[in-house]
Amino acid sequence: FLSLSQSFGSGLLMIDADGIIQFANSDINSYFGRDFNGKRLADVEDITDLHSFMSQSFALETVLREQIEHRNRFYDLISTPMFEEEMFRGSLILVHDITLLKTAEEYQKRFTADVSHELRTPLSTIKGFSEILSRNGHMKDDERQEFIELIHKEAERMELILKDLSQIARLDRLDYELERTPTDTRELVKECLSVLRKTIDDSGLEVVVDVAPHVLNIDKHKMSQVLINMVKNAISYTDEGSITIIGQRDKKRYVLTIADTGIGVAEEDHKKIFKRFYRVDRARSRDTGGSGLGLSISKNTILKHGGSIDVASKLGEGTTFTITLPLKD
Repeated sequence: FLSLSQSFGSGLLMIDADGIIQFANSDINSYFGRDFNGKRLADVEDITDLHSFMSQSFALETVLREQIEHRNRFYDLISTPMFEEEMFRGSLILVHDITLLKTAEEYQKRFTADVSHELRTPLSTIKGFSEILSRNGHMKDDERQEFIELIHKEAERMELILKDLSQIARLDRLDYELERTPTDTRELVKECLSVLRKTIDDSGLEVVVDVAPHVLNIDKHKMSQVLINMVKNAISYTDEGSITIIGQRDKKRYVLTIADTGIGVAEEDHKKIFKRFYRVDRARSRDTGGSGLGLSISKNTILKHGGSIDVASKLGEGTTFTITLPLKD
């Protein structure tokens, strides 16, 4: 049993009737950064929560369970008393590292709260305008049409949020697989810009493209979504000037940059912009109909390809996103 405990993947302590730790496996020692073997209960007083649990299990001689935090990690503790002919002989304490579960739980709570917050605004707008329309039977036709258009706009934004949430759910699955096909980078960028041609023309921005052709084994559909999103994002936050797209091979990777002359991003926000529902300028993002999920989806897609995405920006000086994808010769 003690030999097997070395490969449990969980910590194990065995305390005898005299309060001495007769056995501690390697996992428990690594969790708390010390060797517990041969130590007395008093020797672990500095690990307050663990010491308290061990003392209780020893004193109460009963099954106990508790969760503790130590150095930003979370542990689930289970104690079982050991008896021989109804005589207490000590306690076995099993320790599971549940940090990933706790993190996932906290992430889920925060994500649920964010989704609820994002959907509340369009729902409130739809509800408010629909109530006005139902109460006011003598409204002018132009006012009625304006309210109907606003309701339609908010319904479309809700639809976009739900669509992006569905895509995030698929990307988050552990068994999700990319549909890779040989794709020419220059043609990919060209196709994405053709999709956005009207948006680009309406913006009045100059688009400069210098993409070296190279065939990458990527999910063309997913990477198209990334590029379209990145260019749309650049247009949304650029009032005048240009958007520059450069692609080139750099040793064993292909580097694609999308740079704009827009409002820029404060340095303290660089790490936040890839978070779900985070917006640099909330009013501007809402006006352009964004879901607040685009950059998060883009980063997730690029990571699935084994690549990376970085941002360089200063307020008032524009933003540059750099996408790096690995090459396999």
